[in-house]
Amino acid sequence: TALPAFLRETRADHGSGFTLHPAGVRDFYCLMTYNEPETPGTGGLGFDACETPYGLQALMRARDSGTPTLSSPVHVPDANGVEHIGVVLVAPVYRKHRPLATQAARRAALDGWVGATLPADLIMAGVVPRQARLGLQVYDGLTATPDSLLFSPVKPDPNTPRTDQREILLSVDGRSWTLQFTNLEPESHTPYTVAAVGLLITVLIALMIVNLGRTRHRAVILARRMTEELHDQQKLLSSITNNISDGIYRSSLESGLVYVNEALVRMFGYATAEELMSTSGPILYVNPRRREELQSLLQDYSEYHDQEVEYQRKDGSRFFGLNSAIAVYDDDGKLLYFDGVISDITERKRVERQMYQLAHYDALTGLPNRSLLRDRLAQAIADAGRRAERLAVVFVDLDRFKNVNDSLGHENGDHLLKVVARRLTDCVRLNDSVSRQSGDEFILILRDIADAASASNIAAKILESVGGLYTIGTHELHVTLSIGVSLFPDDGVEVEELIRNADTAMYQAKENGRANFQFFTPEMTQRTHARLSLENELRHALERNEFSLTYQPQINLHNGRIACAEALLRWNSQSLGRVAPAQFIPVAEQNGLIVPIGEWVLRSACRQLRDWQQQGLTPIPMAVNLSPIQFLRNDMAGTIAAILDETGLDPALLELELTENVIMQDTRETSMMMRRLNHLGVGISIDDFGTGYSSLSYLKRFHIDKIKIDQSFVRDITTDPDDAAIINAVIGLGRSLNVKVVAEGAETAEQLEFLRRCHCDLIQGYHFSKPLPADEFAQLLRKGQGRMPDAASYQLEADA
Repeated sequence: TALPAFLRETRADHGSGFTLHPAGVRDFYCLMTYNEPETPGTGGLGFDACETPYGLQALMRARDSGTPTLSSPVHVPDANGVEHIGVVLVAPVYRKHRPLATQAARRAALDGWVGATLPADLIMAGVVPRQARLGLQVYDGLTATPDSLLFSPVKPDPNTPRTDQREILLSVDGRSWTLQFTNLEPESHTPYTVAAVGLLITVLIALMIVNLGRTRHRAVILARRMTEELHDQQKLLSSITNNISDGIYRSSLESGLVYVNEALVRMFGYATAEELMSTSGPILYVNPRRREELQSLLQDYSEYHDQEVEYQRKDGSRFFGLNSAIAVYDDDGKLLYFDGVISDITERKRVERQMYQLAHYDALTGLPNRSLLRDRLAQAIADAGRRAERLAVVFVDLDRFKNVNDSLGHENGDHLLKVVARRLTDCVRLNDSVSRQSGDEFILILRDIADAASASNIAAKILESVGGLYTIGTHELHVTLSIGVSLFPDDGVEVEELIRNADTAMYQAKENGRANFQFFTPEMTQRTHARLSLENELRHALERNEFSLTYQPQINLHNGRIACAEALLRWNSQSLGRVAPAQFIPVAEQNGLIVPIGEWVLRSACRQLRDWQQQGLTPIPMAVNLSPIQFLRNDMAGTIAAILDETGLDPALLELELTENVIMQDTRETSMMMRRLNHLGVGISIDDFGTGYSSLSYLKRFHIDKIKIDQSFVRDITTDPDDAAIINAVIGLGRSLNVKVVAEGAETAEQLEFLRRCHCDLIQGYHFSKPLPADEFAQLLRKGQGRMPDAASYQLEADA
């Protein structure tokens, strides 16, 4: 079975012409692989000295005796491939130079043989003179018989008389040959010729034995050099195969693994190569059928490349390998074995899974991200369309989440998002999907929805279960949600269309006061487009200088003088015209533009007040509304201090108006900010008092200068007893806490009279003045040094 591989390797060195001759199947081969050109009589490469049992016996005798040995008759090819009957003279070559005393030692040290082929007819033709008319036959053995005839250069003519016949017995190393000479001419000198020929043949063989010894010496040197080169190559190959990280193996269908390198041994967790090779092949595979598939590929296609296979180690743990193999066949096309390489790709698979996780899942919450959500929604739409079912896309957004990040920090904000993600997941079924889009936005896919009522029930459940009280570290937060819902196929049949419409419905929920859910309607699209247009124009309003301030006075009811001016923001858009604050301020708060806009308002109001002072007008405080987003920024106090320093305005003349809801969002953070503002020396006013949490404890904890009663309570004080009672109570509370009370929205004389009787400190409303541009307000200040003529008649009654 090793002959085909041997022939392939030898042909790689000697060329494709190297062939076995004589051809045939034998149990043992001894092929000539090196030819010494100077040795006469040598045959071609590839000659098998063991073509007959006699040749094999000669090799074994030479090996065991350590001396040159002649073989029995064999078919000897010459350099041209023509076969002659002759013998082979062989001598053993050993790895060691010292004498080898025993047969066992000689057998153990054998490297090979050197030999010379002796074609009898060619040799005798050169020895026996042609003119001698001497017939010569060479017989193998001691008896001249037709069966043992080796050589007869001239075929004897039976009609030719033989006058004389002589025989010579020739023995070399225990082998005997009979040389028979016949005188073909009478009166020739046969005895002398026979003696001379016998002597020449004996000398020739002796010389060949001497030459064979020399050849053996050269063969020993050559064999040693070839052996050293082979050993070096083997060491290099062994070093390479055992130091690379890939596992290399040779396996056969019958015997299993027949070679493995050290990397493969380590890869499978075995102690030695022998232990791994003794292992049954199928147990190395997590799925033994995979092994059968690979063997079928080898048998059908002779090779395979980069096949991913899950293997199991000795201890039962698993790893992924990338397997490539090629089949090796003999000259008859029979599969002998296959060679393969296994690369451990477990780490690569782990990285691939990690990359997939990063690409398709949100790193914070572990939920599917935007990309995977769209893939799942596309599949859900296809399934729903095929089954004629409905599905719902639910867009969830946390209300005022930015305030959480700004006030508590992103770490607490991230913790809140994780908890919200868990609660959302608990609200849906197993076949539904929850994903995080970005920030505080989540999208849910609800499959197999019977109708809008079913989606409504789930949305209501989300509002109740996800919204509510959260404990984040040492903080307690009340979280509300705004939810938008779109339905397939009613509101769209494409992924982006359904998401966009759910988003539109969510914004409608925010505009409706937050903490509710809305289903998409076509009319929302128009409002959305209008809102997007508004937002786009708002982004350019500052750079286009489209903002302006108007100023509305607060009147002191005790003396009728202007006690304060409230700065009110106005926007006159080049594209949209005049836009009401109620329209654009919520948009600015949602997209964060309120921060630069609010800073512009603060700086402009302070500059205007400083300008009025420089004109010689009576100094009055300037009230500026502060957005919740501005208030909760850590750098807000620093920004106000910088503006005061820049404009040179006395901090006592700046009054910041905050809503009740802002102060009650978080006591700790609010306390810190209030202390910073108080430290600056600016005034604090609570705007829209009574519309927030209705908790009065902050009036005691914080230094508050004013409270402003919301105009919704002032509007009906002359007709609604409840509103009148609330106004009386608030004014009384302010007097007891030494906090001034401002009533907003006073528009009639009756309302003014009621507030005067209740001893309200200040009023603000259209009854005295609408918001005015800066120059008109300056004129108002100049009249009577800030005294309102309409209020003169009330001073005496109030003093009385």
